[in-house]
Order: sequence, then C-alpha cells, then structure tokens
Amino acid sequence: MMPSQLNSPIPYNLFCLVFLMLYFHFVFVISLNQEGAFLLEFTKSVIDPDNNLQGWNSLDLTPCNWKGVGCSTNLKVTSLNLHGLNLSGSLSTTASICHNLPGLVMLNMSSNFFSGPIPQYLDECHNLEILDLCTNRFRGEFPTHLCTLNTLRLLYFCENYIFGEISREIGNLTLLEELVIYSNNLTGTIPVSIRELKHLKVIRAGLNYFTGPIPPEISECESLEILGLAQNRFQGSLPRELQKLQNLTNLILWQNFLSGEIPPEIGNISNLEVIALHENSFSGFLPKELGKLSQLKKLYIYTNLLNGTIPRELGNCSSALEIDLSENRLSGTVPRELGWIPNLRLLHLFENFLQGSIPKELGELTQLHNFDLSINILTGSIPLEFQNLTCLEELQLFDNHLEGHIPYLIGYNSNLSVLDLSANNLVGSIPPYLCRYQDLIFLSLGSNRLFGNIPFGLKTCKSLKQLMLGGNLLTGSLPVELYQLQNLSSLEIHQNRFSGYIPPGIGKLGNLKRLLLSDNYFFGQIPPEIGNLTQLVAFNISSNGLSGGIPHELGNCIKLQRLDLSRNQFTGSLPEEIGWLVNLELLKLSDNRITGEIPSTLGSLDRLTELQMGGNLFSGAIPVELGQLTTLQIALNISHNRLSGTIPKDLGKLQMLESLYLNDNQLVGEIPASIGELLSLLVCNLSNNNLEGAVPNTPAFQKMDSTNFAGNNGLCKSGSYHCHSTIPSPTPKKNWIKESSSRAKLVTIISGAIGLVSLFFIVGICRAMMRRQPAFVSLEDATRPDVEDNYYFPKEGFSYNDLLVATGNFSEDAVIGRGACGTVYKAVMADGEVIAVKKLKSSGAGASSDNSFRAEILTLGKIRHRNIVKLFGFCYHQDYNILLYEYMPNGSLGEQLHGSVRTCSLDWNARYKIGLGAAEGLCYLHYDCKPRIIHRDIKSNNILLDELLQAHVGDFGLAKLIDFPHSKSMSAVAGSYGYIAPEYAYTLKVTEKCDIYSFGVVLLELITGKPPVQCLEQGGDLVTWVRRSIQDPGPTSEIFDSRLDLSQKSTIEEMSLVLKIALFCTSTSPLNRPTMREVIAMMIDAREAAVSSPSESPTAESP
Repeated sequence: MMPSQLNSPIPYNLFCLVFLMLYFHFVFVISLNQEGAFLLEFTKSVIDPDNNLQGWNSLDLTPCNWKGVGCSTNLKVTSLNLHGLNLSGSLSTTASICHNLPGLVMLNMSSNFFSGPIPQYLDECHNLEILDLCTNRFRGEFPTHLCTLNTLRLLYFCENYIFGEISREIGNLTLLEELVIYSNNLTGTIPVSIRELKHLKVIRAGLNYFTGPIPPEISECESLEILGLAQNRFQGSLPRELQKLQNLTNLILWQNFLSGEIPPEIGNISNLEVIALHENSFSGFLPKELGKLSQLKKLYIYTNLLNGTIPRELGNCSSALEIDLSENRLSGTVPRELGWIPNLRLLHLFENFLQGSIPKELGELTQLHNFDLSINILTGSIPLEFQNLTCLEELQLFDNHLEGHIPYLIGYNSNLSVLDLSANNLVGSIPPYLCRYQDLIFLSLGSNRLFGNIPFGLKTCKSLKQLMLGGNLLTGSLPVELYQLQNLSSLEIHQNRFSGYIPPGIGKLGNLKRLLLSDNYFFGQIPPEIGNLTQLVAFNISSNGLSGGIPHELGNCIKLQRLDLSRNQFTGSLPEEIGWLVNLELLKLSDNRITGEIPSTLGSLDRLTELQMGGNLFSGAIPVELGQLTTLQIALNISHNRLSGTIPKDLGKLQMLESLYLNDNQLVGEIPASIGELLSLLVCNLSNNNLEGAVPNTPAFQKMDSTNFAGNNGLCKSGSYHCHSTIPSPTPKKNWIKESSSRAKLVTIISGAIGLVSLFFIVGICRAMMRRQPAFVSLEDATRPDVEDNYYFPKEGFSYNDLLVATGNFSEDAVIGRGACGTVYKAVMADGEVIAVKKLKSSGAGASSDNSFRAEILTLGKIRHRNIVKLFGFCYHQDYNILLYEYMPNGSLGEQLHGSVRTCSLDWNARYKIGLGAAEGLCYLHYDCKPRIIHRDIKSNNILLDELLQAHVGDFGLAKLIDFPHSKSMSAVAGSYGYIAPEYAYTLKVTEKCDIYSFGVVLLELITGKPPVQCLEQGGDLVTWVRRSIQDPGPTSEIFDSRLDLSQKSTIEEMSLVLKIALFCTSTSPLNRPTMREVIAMMIDAREAAVSSPSESPTAESP
C-alpha cells in the first residue's frame, strides 16, 4: 500500500462517523432510567395546556432536575410537586405512581383540575409522608384506603367534592400531624378513633356537613394546636374536656349550631391565641376565666345569644389584638379594664344592650384602629381622650343616646376613614379636623342636633365619598368648595336650615348618586347643570322655596330612580324629558305651580311605582299613556289640578294600583268600568269633578266610602233610587192602569227587598257582636282610662302629642312607606330615638275595634325575635290606630333589589343571609308563636333591613291567627300581586303554604334581581318567567342577576341550589311545598354544599 493511500482522509472520517453514531446511541439508551420513563409516560395521560411539563426531556440522564421532581442522593425520585400547574385529567387512569416511584415521600398535586376518584393505588405508597390533593375536582367517598399509610404525616384533600363519613380507620394513621379536609361534602360525626392520633397538630375540617356533637375524645389528641371545624352543623355544647389540649393555639368553631354556655374551663387552655365561636347559639354569661388567656390575640364570639355583662377580667388579655362581641344580648356597662390592653386594634361591641357612659380609659388604646359601639343604649358624652388615638381609622357610635359635643380635636391626630355618630343627641358644631389627613371616606352625623356651618376642612376633603348630615340644625349656604370633591357619591344634608341658591357648580360632582337637599330653605332655580349628574340615583329637593321652571336637562340623569321636587314653587310646564328617566320608581311633583298638559312621555316610565302630581295647575286631558305604567302600585295622584275631559279607560290596565286620586279637577263623563275592575284598588277618590252616570257596581267600589264620589252632581251609586229613576223606560207608551200597577209592583218589590236586606243586616250585626264577645277583651275595657286616647308605651309620660311633634304632624315629608293597611312615618323623638310609626287606615266604625289592629296587638306585642320587626307600643286616637315599630335605616329588601337596574349594593352573600334571616323569622311565626301566625303578605317590601343588612320580617297588618277562637273565615284579601299562591284564587283561604309560596317568590327576587310582576310577554309574573327560562336551552346561570359577581363557581353552585329551593316553594300544589323548617334546613345545606374558599374577612378565620 502506498503512503499516500495510508494518509487518505476517507477511512478516518468514516471512523469518526461510526464512533459518533455509537456514542449517541449509547447515550440515548442509558439516559432514561425507569422512573424517568414512567414520568414521561405520565405526562401523556394528563392535560397540560400551559406546557408546564415541556421541560421534562428524554435526553436527560435522570428526572431529578425536572420541574417539580425531587430526588435522593442515589438519584431516586422522592418527591413530586406539581402544585398550581393548571393540569387536568384523571389520576385513576394513569399507571400507579406508587408502584413506579417506590421511594416517593411527598406527592403534591394541589391547585390543579384533576378529577375522578382519589386513586386506589395510593395505598401502595408505603414510604409516603406528605399527600396534598387540595383544590382539585376529585369526587367520591372518603378515601378509606389511605388509612393504611401508617407513614403519613400530612394528609390534605381540601376543596374537592369528597363525600361520606370519615372512616374509623383514621385512627391507624398514628404518625399523622396535619389533617386538612375542609370544603368538601363530608357528613356524619367525627369518629372517636380520632383519639389515637397523638401526634396530630392540625385539624382543618370546616365547610362540610358534619353533624352531632364535637367528640370529647378529640381532647386526647394531646399535640393538637389548631382545631378548625367552622361552617358545619355541629350541635350541643362545647366539651369541657378541651381544657386538656394545652398546646392548642387556635379554636375555630364558628358558624355551627353549638349552644349552651361557654365553659369556664376554656380559660385553662393557656396557649390559646385565637377563639372563633361566632355565629352559633351560645347563651349564658361570658366566662370571666377568659381573662386568664394571656396569649390570646383574637376573640370572636359575635352573633350569639350571650347575656349578662362583659367580664372586666378581659382586660387581663394583654396580648389581645381584636375583640368582637357584637350582636349578642350583653348588658351592663363597658368595662374600663378593656383600656388596659396595650395592643388592641379592633373592638366591636355593637348591637347589644350596653348602657352607661363610654369609659375614658378606652382613650388609652393607642393602637386602636377600629372601634364600634353602635346600636346600644349608651349615654353620656364621647370621651375627649379619643382625640389622642393616633391609629384610629374607623369610629362608629351611631344609634345610642350620646349627648354633648363631638370632641373638637377628633381626627387631628389620626387618619380617620369612617366616622358614624348618627342617631344620637349630640350638639354643637362639626369639628374642623375630621379630614386633616385627607383619608376620610364616610361621614355620618345625621339625626343629631348639630348646628353651625360645615367646616372648611370638611368642605375640602377630597377623599370623601359619603357625607350624611341630614336631620340637624346646620345653617349656611351650599358650600361651593364641595364641588371639588370628585369622589363624592352621596351628599345628604336634608332636614337642616341651609339656605341660598343652588350654584351651578353642583354639576361638577360627576360621581354623585344621592343628592338629598329636602326640608331646607333653598330658593332660586335648579341650575341646568344638574343634568351633568348622570350617575344620580336619588334626587330629593322637596320642601324648599325653589321657583322657576324644572330644567329640561334633568332628563339627562337617566339613572334616576327617585325624584322628589314636591312642595316648592316651580312654575312652567313639565319638561317632556322627564319621560326619558326610564329607571324612575318614584316621581313626586306635588304642591307646586306647574302648568300645561301632563306630558304623554310619562307613559314610558315603566318602572314607576308611585306618581304624585297633585296640587298643581295641570290642564288638558289625562294622557291615555298613563295606562302604560303597569308597575304603579303605591299611588297615582293627579288631584287638585285643572284637568278636563274624560277618565281614560286605559287606567284600568294598572293592575297593581292601590290608590288613585283624581279628585278636585274638571273631569267629565262616566267612570270607566275598567277602573272598577282593579282588584288591587283600595282608594279611588273621584270627588269634586263633573262626572255623571252610575258608579260601577264592582267589589272594589262597593267597599269604598261614598265621600270618594261626592261633588259630582251627575254621579250616582249603582242601585240607588236616583240611578233607577234616570234610566229611561224601554216601552214608548203604556196604559195608565197597567203603568200604575207596574209602579205599585215596583214599589212593593223595592220595599220588600230593602226590608229583607235590612233584616239580614241586623241579624248579621247581632250575630257578629255575639260571636265577637268571647274572642276579644275590648281595648277600652282593658285599659279604660277616662281620657280620649288609649296608650301602651314603654316610656312613661309618652303621648300622642309627642308623635305629632316627632312626625311633623304626620307630615308627608316624614312618610317612609305606604301599604294596604296604612302609612308609615319616620319619627325622631325628643330624646333623639328614631322609630317607625304606622298610622292605620280608619275602619269607619271605630279603629280600636278593628280586627287587624287587635290581631297585631295581641300577637306582635309578645313577639321577640331577631328577625322580626319589634313593636314598641300603640296608640288609639280619634278613630285611628297607631303602631310604633323599630326603625330600619336600610329600608326594605325590595328597595335594595329593585332600586337600580345596573347596580345593587347587595352581593350574593348578603342576599343569602337576608333570605335565611327572613326564613327564620317566618319560621318563628309559624311554629314558635302561641297561637301560630300566618303572615299573609310576605314580599320583598315587607322584609326590612337594619344597619347591618340583617333581615326583619315586618307589616302584620293582614296577620291572622291559625288557632284564633271563633274564627269562621280567613278570606280577607291576602297578599300582593306577584306573591299570591295560585290556590288562593279558588279557595280564598290562607294557609302556611301561602306564606311558603310568597317566600319562594322573594328567593327568586334575590336570585334574579327582577321584580315579582313581569310583562305579559314574559309570563306576567316572576315564577312563570323563571320556569320558562330554565326550560330554554342554555345554562341556568343566565337567569341570575347580572349585577352580581358570578366569577366564583361556589357562588353559582349555591345560587343554583337556592333556585331549586325557590322552585320547590312555588310549586303549584301546596302539598308539594316544604315547611319553613325544611326551607331553613335546605338553605343551610345549600351553603354547606357549595364549594367556596374560606372567608378572608378580618374577623373570620379559615376553617
């Protein structure tokens, strides 16, 4: 071979190529060990939309550097952590993780979307110490097979859909340290075998369906530090044996059905840091032994039934940061010892029966951020020491009997954001430094006796969103500086002594939603710039001295729901642009000097429930378009004008209307029969017109007093002699003998008929009197003082004159509601207390003998329930019955739900609580009152809301007693349109199941946000509309109120369950409807069944 051939590059290159091929083949063969190959295969069985596992590379030597994979020193996989990678699929369909990864110590699949059952093969993981499957979609029964993993230390499968009972085999996990299983569908009791878990430190099992008592055996888990069983259905008392848990730091048992006294032994658990027992039914005294807990940081026992006094020993809880004892029945004084807790940040004692003065020692709580003593019976003045609380952000003392001045320097040293001192007896001027640091958001000083001007520092408070100063004695003009407050959404300065012009600058408040200027001394004109307030929802400028025309620009405020311009001196015609305000529910223009015709555009206000236009100078015909206002319910009042022409028959389309006032006009013609057919009509005043013909002989008109038709010379009551004599004879001519004979017969027949009717009438009266005597003891006989009035008031010396003063002589300005039984007024008593006064309509035969009145007195006077409006007293005065009720500042549920088309302040959680509270109140009436009560008129407008949006069932004007002696009939008109059970139409009898039906409609309102009456195209009522909608293709959630946040699946699931309850309640057959007890149980079940995250509110711990 030649040398040149030996040096040829061809054999060398070939050698290199073969070498490289063999090398890469060798590397490929040895790069994937068995565990890596399994994990690669595992990726094929899961869905990874974000490609989080894309980095798992087959060319790697081992999987130990892969994302989520951990290995031991000998390169064996010991941990697999795939937390939060947006993976989905079913682990049950994959090959056994445990068989292929035998050294696995930790498996974390949490916060993904895995579904199906928890894999059976997990019981093969004999070395597994940590298993975390939380926040997925696993379903199936409690995984008993996991109880064989005796090496397990941490077991998490919270926030899934696991059901069934905890297996008694749980006691086999003797090394278990943490058991986190909250937010599932677990039921049954906690097994006594829990006592075997001596190493257990954490139990978090809230948001399930657990029942029965909390087992005393749990006290044998001697290492336990956190016991979280909140939001279940545990019953019974708190075991005293828990005092054995000397390592316990967190006791979280809120929102259960626990009852009885809080055992004093709880004070022996010396390491406790958090006690959360709120929203249960604990009663009795608050144990003074709580003062022994020197490590306690948070104490939440609000919303229970505790009574007695607050133990002063709580002042020894030197580590406390937050104390909330609100919504109980605590009495006595506020202990001054609470001022000894150096780091206290939150102190809530509101809605109790605390009295006495506020201790000045509380002014030493230098770290206090949030302080609420509202809704108590506190007296005295606000301590000056509060001026020195440098950390104070929220101070709420409203609805007490506090007096004196507001401390002058309050706000000078702190970043106040919320200050509510309303409904007290405070005097003096508004302090100047409330907004010194420009952090004040909410200021409510209404219903006091403050005087002077609005201070400059407040007028220039740019952070302010709500300024509520109504019901004081404030003076001055409307400050021009206010117009720079671009965050202001509510300006309420009604019922004061402000005067002057309303400047054009008012139009700069672009975020304003509530503008209440009524009952002042403003004059001049409404500036056209008012039209710039496009977010305005409520505008009340009534009872002032304003004049000029109503600006056309007001039609730009298309979100307006309540517009009150009454009792001024407005002139000119009513702008047709008012008809553009399609969201209006209340329109008051009465007692002005408005001229011209009523605009036909008002017929477009298809949400209007009350229209008051009386006492003006309107002329021309009544627009037929008013017949399109089918939602009118409270009143249509166009009386005392100069209207002419006939009454449009289209007014007969107002099927919900209760009061119609057309009196004192110049109307002619006959009364349309269609109006007489309005079954809802309670008042129809047509007096002092030029009407003629017969009054329609309908049930509605038969019940009305003749004064409603007086002053119409050509008008007659059907059946009267005058009406018959004016009807011409159909026969042109008769023989005089026959005619005389016919007349004689006619006289004989009429006389006989009158005699017969009189006889039946007298017998009926006698029988009614005889039947009624044993049923009642007359109020006169019961109290019988020799005075004109009868009273029952809790305060001595209280009189009818006091009510006159408190309501401004029952002024229209004090009206807060009207109903079938009468009118409700807001009364501010001499001592500053605010109450609701219901003036019942006269029965015409002596009000004190009126059955509905006595039914209320006999029933309501004895009722005490947190979800029932309290009756404070009554008065009978000159044929009027007057009832005094607890005042509800947040109005009715109906107002909250239907006040705005686009927004509603009630989120789903608030709506659920309102529904449940109303159910509990109604259940109390059905089962716990003696005799039992049927409400007869359950509707959203009769569910009133207090300051905390807690539901109170009100208006018992139609209440009847089931066991009422000698009651022969319950066929009086019962209920409101849209709420009346279908069987009532043919039985005319009211049962508990009628209340159930009405409550079901209220639930539908809460869910859909829609009113109970719908247009005919949608079925005419809410029940029909919902049933049609759920039959249509598409998700059920489409019928849910679009104003709600529906981003959480738990919200949609809970609403869907409550929807089923509502449909159950509104079943056509009363036999298929549940009882109120069953309704409550189902609603509680619905909340527990809905999968939701634990509460993150500052006074609620995770389960």
